[in-house]
Amino acid sequence: MAPRMAPRLSGILLAIFFGTLVCGVASAGGLGIPTSRAGLGLGNLRNFTGVRFNLVDREVQRVRGLNFTFWVPRDNDRAVYQGVNLSLVGAEYALTQGLSVGLVGTGGGDLQGIGIGGIGIGADDITGIALGGIGIGAGDITGIALGGIGVGGNDITGIALGGIGVGGNDITGIAAGLIGVGGASMKGMFLGGIGTGGEDITGIGIGGIGVGGNDLTGIFLGGIGVGGDKLTGLMAGLGGVGGDHLEGAALTIGYLKGSSLTGLGVGGYNNVRETTGLSIGIFNRARVLKGVQIGLLNHAGNNPRGLQWLPGINAHF
Repeated sequence: MAPRMAPRLSGILLAIFFGTLVCGVASAGGLGIPTSRAGLGLGNLRNFTGVRFNLVDREVQRVRGLNFTFWVPRDNDRAVYQGVNLSLVGAEYALTQGLSVGLVGTGGGDLQGIGIGGIGIGADDITGIALGGIGIGAGDITGIALGGIGVGGNDITGIALGGIGVGGNDITGIAAGLIGVGGASMKGMFLGGIGTGGEDITGIGIGGIGVGGNDLTGIFLGGIGVGGDKLTGLMAGLGGVGGDHLEGAALTIGYLKGSSLTGLGVGGYNNVRETTGLSIGIFNRARVLKGVQIGLLNHAGNNPRGLQWLPGINAHF
C-alpha cells in the first residue's frame, strides 16, 4: 500500500502547493518565496530579485535577475530591469541592463546590453547589441545594430546593418544597407547596395549606383558615378565624377566635370573649368590650365592663340 499511496500523496501536496501560490498571487498581487522581495516570484512584484513570472507588468520599480512577462506592460515607463528580461508580447521600461528579448518586440527608455526583438526594437538610447527582425529605431545607438529592414537613429556609433538601409544624423563607424546608407555627418566606412549619401562624409563610401554628398573626404567608389560639392581624396565612378571642387584623383571612363580640379583627372571627357595638375582623357578641356593635358584632343583656354587646341599633349605653367 505504501508504494501506491506515495504518488497520490505527492500529487495532493503539489496541488496544495500550487493552489496556495495561486491564492497568494490573487490576494496579494504577487507572491514571493521565501520573501516578497527575493527568491521565486509570481505576480506583479514591483521590487524583486531572483526569478520572477508575471502575466502583465505594471508600475514596476526594479527587478534583478530573470524576469518572464507574458503580455503588454501597462504604466511601466519607470521600470528598471537588470539581468535577463523576457517578454512574450512587447516590453516597456525606463532602463534595461543585460539581456532583453521580446518575441514580438521590445521598446522603452534606455537599453544597455543585448536587445532582441522578433519584429523590432525601439528605445531612447541603445548601448551594446541590438537585433530587430524588421527594424531598429532609437535616439542614440552605440555598438552593433542589425535590422532586417532597416536601422535608424539620431547618432549611430559602431556597426549598423540594415536589410534595406541605414539612416541617421551622425554616423560613425561602419554602416551598410542593401539599398542605401544616408546621414548628415558620416565618418567611417559606408556601403550602399544602390547608393550612399550624406551631407559630410569622411572615410570610405561605396555605392552600387553612386555616392553623393556635400563635402566628401576619403575614398569614394560609385558603380555609375560620384558627385558632390567638394570632393577630396580618391573618387572613381564608371559613368562619371562631378563636383564643384575636386582635390586628389578623380577617375572615370565617362564624363569628368568640375569647376576646379587639383591633382589627377582621368576620364573619357574631362571638362573642368580650372585644372591644376595632370588631366588624361580622350578629350580634355579647361578654361584655365596650370599643368599638363594628355589626350587625343586638348584645350587650354589660357594659352595663346594657336596653342589652345593641341592633339596629344598640351601644357601651361
